[in-house]
Amino acid sequence: MKGLVAFFCLYWSVWGSAATPVWFGDRAAPRVLFINSTLDMTSFQPLLERFVALYPDVRIGYVDVNTLELYYRTVSEVNRPTASLILSSAMDLQLKLVNDGFTQAYRSDETSRLAKRAKWRDEVFAFSYEPVVMMVNKNAFVGGQLPEDRQSLLSYIRQNDEQVAGRMGTYDIRTSGVGYLLASQDARQADATWGRLLEAFGSHGVKTYCCSSDIIDDVASGELLVGYNLLGSYAAQRANEDPNLEMIIPKDYTLMLMRTAVIPKHAANPQDAGRFLDFLLSDEGQTLMTSEELLYPIRPNLNDAHFAMPLGPTRTIRTVDLDQQLLVGRDLVKQRRFIRNWELALELSSDD
Repeated sequence: MKGLVAFFCLYWSVWGSAATPVWFGDRAAPRVLFINSTLDMTSFQPLLERFVALYPDVRIGYVDVNTLELYYRTVSEVNRPTASLILSSAMDLQLKLVNDGFTQAYRSDETSRLAKRAKWRDEVFAFSYEPVVMMVNKNAFVGGQLPEDRQSLLSYIRQNDEQVAGRMGTYDIRTSGVGYLLASQDARQADATWGRLLEAFGSHGVKTYCCSSDIIDDVASGELLVGYNLLGSYAAQRANEDPNLEMIIPKDYTLMLMRTAVIPKHAANPQDAGRFLDFLLSDEGQTLMTSEELLYPIRPNLNDAHFAMPLGPTRTIRTVDLDQQLLVGRDLVKQRRFIRNWELALELSSDD
């Protein structure tokens, strides 16, 4: 274990340095809760503001980081974690933190209300759903039908070679933890369409990104025509704001992730970390997610009508559960092989 921690500490020192937190609450508050999270501030600020209004004795320092960075930072800080709560959409990396002994258990009335599929070992807890979607710039499809699933996207690519070349975007699974999870889940569907779509991306110069928000920005600007495998809450927010954007819920199947929380084993303030988690799971926190059009709550019965889960009866939902199976894809040998095959399919070198 010591050798592993030393490796991650070295990795993190090369990867990056600690980001400056954004602060919420009274400077004079007697306690401080640091949260490291992959959630964009636009999707989380109202929840943070509401929490410190309810609990003025707590000040929050919030740091927004990439999913893979978040994992390595948490591992490298195992003995003296800077954050007492870790929030991430990379479910497999959160489970790996639990499985490898980097987290602690937490139990409360709110966590006991969670469905079994939404928690694991009383150490990782889901607080919102995240449908995985596509997004297109409608200006590029004037007079044409928007792709409604992977097969129709593949057909569109084949019929519009020059138009789509260099103008599609997806996650870079080498630098994004959630991107790796989504690609590995696509591969598990055992659908030949995924392999053909991956090859089409490669032959048409797909661009790879760290984050959903960056892909959506480029779709909105027209630099990209299509963004593939995006987090639905971000896509829905932007589509509501920009009439040129269309969020597409794939009809063949829609992957459903869960955003999760863990408390590091040696957290400095586990009490307020648990209190914040309880707030996220409470009726007020879950309702605020929809009334402010932020996230899709883990208790969907609380969905607000104007920001309800964008799914209909014709969709095939494939929920990624919090279970041991997620750890299989994070076996180091399998992970390296999967990434190398992905690079070959997208015609990328290991140095790209």
